[in-house]
Amino acid sequence: MKRPVDISAWGEQPPHFIQQLATLVNDTGSRSAAAKRLNVSRTTVSLLLSNKYTAGTVEIAETISHALDKIDCPVLGEITGDECQKHRNAKFTPSNPQRVQLFRACQGCPKNCGEQP
Repeated sequence: MKRPVDISAWGEQPPHFIQQLATLVNDTGSRSAAAKRLNVSRTTVSLLLSNKYTAGTVEIAETISHALDKIDCPVLGEITGDECQKHRNAKFTPSNPQRVQLFRACQGCPKNCGEQP
């Protein structure tokens, strides 16, 4: 049986992004796999979980949330922030009906912060 990731160093109420990170580590089976999924170092994951990360946490919290938060896409259903950005930044292809639907949906989406190429 897998042991849950210890985030007790964060106290009674760890921040949401730390809870998300701990869940990701449990789901992927290792800190290394979680780090790879987030495109950060294994050391960063370990330091965050043990509340010893000395750099500011605003950017890493955004990275974790963006990668793991679920978005209700009107075309694809529930997707992660990373998947949303991938589709939002994909080249428009008028011959592909799904790309046309995505392009139209992304134009009015509140998650689209003008990152469309």
